[in-house]
Amino acid sequence: MTLLAWIGVGMLVLAAAISLVAAGALLTRLLRVGRVLRETRALALTYRLVVGITTLELRLAALERHQLLRPWRRLRRWVTHPLTIALFESWMRRRSRVQEARLEVVGSP
Repeated sequence: MTLLAWIGVGMLVLAAAISLVAAGALLTRLLRVGRVLRETRALALTYRLVVGITTLELRLAALERHQLLRPWRRLRRWVTHPLTIALFESWMRRRSRVQEARLEVVGSP
C-alpha cells in the first residue's frame, strides 16, 4: 500500500471514531429526552386524573345541592302558582274590608 492509501485508511478510521463519539453524545441526549418525555407523560396523566377527580367532586356537589334545594323548589312552585296568588289576593281584600269595618265601628274617619 502506498502512503496515500494509508492516509485514506487513517482518515476513514478518524471519521469512524468521530462518528462514534457523535453517536455516543446523541445517545445520551436521546436517553435524556426519553426520560423527560416519560416524566411529562406521567405528569400529564396525573393532572388528567386530578381534573377528573375535581370534575367528579363538582358533579357530586351539584347533585347534593339539587337534593337539598328540592323542598325549596316545591315551595316556590306552590307560592308562584296562579291559584295561590289569587287566594292570597282574595284574603288580603277580605282582610282590608274587615279592617275598614272595624275603623267605621270605632268612628275613625
